[in-house]
Amino acid sequence: MAYSSTKPANGTSLVSADMRENFRALKEDAIVVALSVPDASITQAKLKTSSGSVSQVDVGSSLLTLPGGEYGFYPQIKTSSVSDVYRGASILFFGTVAGFTSYVTKISLYSESDTIYAQQRYVTSSGEVFWIFILRVIVDYTETGVGGELIEHKAGDIISMYQAPDHPCFGNGGKPLLVSHPFGSYDPDKHEIIVINPTKEEVTEMKGRCEKGEDEPDKDLLEIITEEYVIDENSAPKWPTKEVTVGLPKDRDWKRDPDDTKVTPIKKVIPQPKGVLVKKLRRQP
Repeated sequence: MAYSSTKPANGTSLVSADMRENFRALKEDAIVVALSVPDASITQAKLKTSSGSVSQVDVGSSLLTLPGGEYGFYPQIKTSSVSDVYRGASILFFGTVAGFTSYVTKISLYSESDTIYAQQRYVTSSGEVFWIFILRVIVDYTETGVGGELIEHKAGDIISMYQAPDHPCFGNGGKPLLVSHPFGSYDPDKHEIIVINPTKEEVTEMKGRCEKGEDEPDKDLLEIITEEYVIDENSAPKWPTKEVTVGLPKDRDWKRDPDDTKVTPIKKVIPQPKGVLVKKLRRQP
């Protein structure tokens, strides 16, 4: 049978049998060729999205680096309660903090009484090592809040947290010596930074505990860590030494490049910053 543009003759939409027969005829008449998609032609499609989050725990403010950086979408915000208190989330930080001369995606979080979270989804092709950063107080001190109130911090208090399948420098310049952690409010005289690199199996288990029923909101991974896990103070795992993705090629024209252009992520070994502790998490009984 040759291709027929009149089938079916009643003028209605082609039925499936006619569509298959017409397409077979088109191939026989060399009007179209059989479609095949070589693996190389979907290289760009191998880019995926991941998400990470940061938090300001309880009372106070923090300047934090968002996961994903320039590859990120607009961040989402949530809080640990629905209480009517003063909170804030902004790309600006009103206060005295050290500046930064390279482009980074920062967010300022403030809460008067509960925890505030910012989540960002971003484009990536990595996920070699999962990163959890925790900013913890090492000496008692008092700071002045946004409204002029005095905020007391006790040794052992957790101030801020970060979790993502990528290091904070990913999408934020890709230079781990410049963006070695996500905490813009870090003061080595007052704080310590703890890094935790859970296995894929541990991350899967924790994320499974984030999913709730249809009648309640899902939890953030940082919520699960705060509520159900503690830092294993006796643990001393090694700092990860494998190369991890810190960015995507900057000389790419993503709109004009052909689909079969290979995407080669930029990878580096992340050096361990001075004074940063490496620990594991332990689930509470």
